[in-house]
Amino acid sequence: MFNLSRILESGASQIAAIDLGSNSFHMIIARWENQQLTLQDKLREPVRMGWGLEEDGSLSEEARDRALACLERFGERLRNFPSGSVRAVGTKTLRSISDSKEFLRLAQEKLGHPVEIISGDEEARLIYLGVAHSIAPDEKSRLVIDIGGGSTEVIVGTGMQPTVKESLSMGCVAMTKRFFSDGKVTDKSIKKALIAAGQEIAPVADEYSEKPWQEVLGASGTIKAVANVCLAAGWSSGEISKKSLDKIIAAYAKHGATDLALSGVSDDRQPVFLGGVIVLAALFETLDIDTMLASDWALREGLLYDLKGRLEDHDIRQASIVGLATRFHVNLAKADRVALTAQQLLAQVSDDWSLEPVDAGKMLSWAAHLAPVGLDISHSDYHKHSAYIVEHVDIAGCSRAEQTQLSLLARAHRKSLPGKQLSEHGDDLLHLAMLLRLAVIFNRTRRHSLPEGIVLSAKKKKKLSLHLPQHWLEANPLALADLESEANYLSNAGYQLQIVSDD
Repeated sequence: MFNLSRILESGASQIAAIDLGSNSFHMIIARWENQQLTLQDKLREPVRMGWGLEEDGSLSEEARDRALACLERFGERLRNFPSGSVRAVGTKTLRSISDSKEFLRLAQEKLGHPVEIISGDEEARLIYLGVAHSIAPDEKSRLVIDIGGGSTEVIVGTGMQPTVKESLSMGCVAMTKRFFSDGKVTDKSIKKALIAAGQEIAPVADEYSEKPWQEVLGASGTIKAVANVCLAAGWSSGEISKKSLDKIIAAYAKHGATDLALSGVSDDRQPVFLGGVIVLAALFETLDIDTMLASDWALREGLLYDLKGRLEDHDIRQASIVGLATRFHVNLAKADRVALTAQQLLAQVSDDWSLEPVDAGKMLSWAAHLAPVGLDISHSDYHKHSAYIVEHVDIAGCSRAEQTQLSLLARAHRKSLPGKQLSEHGDDLLHLAMLLRLAVIFNRTRRHSLPEGIVLSAKKKKKLSLHLPQHWLEANPLALADLESEANYLSNAGYQLQIVSDD
């Protein structure tokens, strides 16, 4: 339900990463052995999903069918991979389509593994992670650029840590559709495209000019193809310069069409190559870039290393959530107590509710730390502020679905229970909300805690039985009042909470 990575058994294991880009779908498979990743297989298909994205946000039937057929073929290769060993992410086009929920359902069915949508910020982080792992470790400051089909990610970082990340709404497919959809190339259309690209970059240009870099690296098929053109033409040994980009653009203007055959550009990339070159030329101009080197690694390799970290229990999401909680001055000691109580309650009902303890436990812990962030804005209805923050802030490592679920748990941790909204994500999320709410009650004040001898049972459908020692109830009348109020809240959501006093 929650699609969180589970820790695999020790020893050699295969893991896979899939990048569902706007132009191509990529799959990479590696073996994780002796704390090292060894790449074993790569597959790429030019699905061109971005071509099928309509202005109203719908995806054409042809593009959807191409995408699902590709995922079905990928799924055949991954048939024997265990749950949690594959991470598949969608980027700009999937972020833009209006029926993403239905597409994700079909995609998961074809692939046989969960498919998630990531934000532009998360895409940028993963790209930087992949590029940084492709070079010798150092502490150089570097600018990393990745031109995809629908978006372009621009990142500045040092070593393995990105410091500035932006995802710009332009890419090789998007630029081609907008300015060269008929296949014709003129000086006028080139000028319009360059201006549009410059306008997209301009709002963030100052932010990057304040972050000096010592090297510039480019990822993605467009940039690698430009490097190949430079090498084949004898302009450089693979380095990309503004002069070489101008030469490529001039060649297209002279040819007058996007079907120009250039040595170093594959046939399937040829129709969208000029659009990517124009994006890159505008970046060179606006950010005052001298030269760039192409990196062999990008998003999919970043996914592999991120997945490896999760499987080794070095999950970036944990650090991101604690960092966000700290930023909003959450009482971390209290959040830890709520998380521990929620996990203790989970252990008693996980079988009754068929909850996977590891995944559910992570969600409860993260929600416990995020639920109070809204207190930094206002004490009145702070759970609503918390939900808004969690849904809209960028949490490194989290998919859109994960943030939506965490946002709902933050909204549901007190006062009225939004049962209908929670149930739209399945009963599992509603059940986690109930456990979180009880954990919050038991930790309302420092003197409250989970009493010894407590028994929580959910053996009957839509009924919870909470057995508490009589002496504890007598010593904690406010907690008892809170539990009685909670019974009313759960009743409104169609559940019964029975509080039983045990002598």
